[in-house]
Amino acid sequence: MNIEFDGIDELIREIEKIEGVAEDLKDEALIKGGDFLKEKISSEVYSHGLTRRSGEAQGSITRTDPSNHELFVGTKGGAQAPGFYLYMHEFGFWNVRAQRFIAPKPLVSVVYENNKANILDQYVGVFQRGLGMS
Repeated sequence: MNIEFDGIDELIREIEKIEGVAEDLKDEALIKGGDFLKEKISSEVYSHGLTRRSGEAQGSITRTDPSNHELFVGTKGGAQAPGFYLYMHEFGFWNVRAQRFIAPKPLVSVVYENNKANILDQYVGVFQRGLGMS
């Protein structure tokens, strides 16, 4: 990126142009990072203590579309949604038959924490391409 200016007015215009481009790239970067996280969660869903039975958990991981510069990666809510039980494994639950609390076997939080740097790399790649820096 090459920035040249003669006066303060040109500097202000250049900064506003960069801010406008960066604003447009936010959602694109979120989608790229969200897709990366979705793939990681799907590939590791049975690596953190969950036993594969129906295979629904792997296919139930979704990503929302960006809204107000935020998106969510996880399962759809509701007891009838595929993979609804992932919530119980993430946070633990009370087993009525056994009359005891079943300890959590976190999946999403572990995968997210292990891949924060990789998600940020996805963001950086989008911004570098969008600003013409790579």
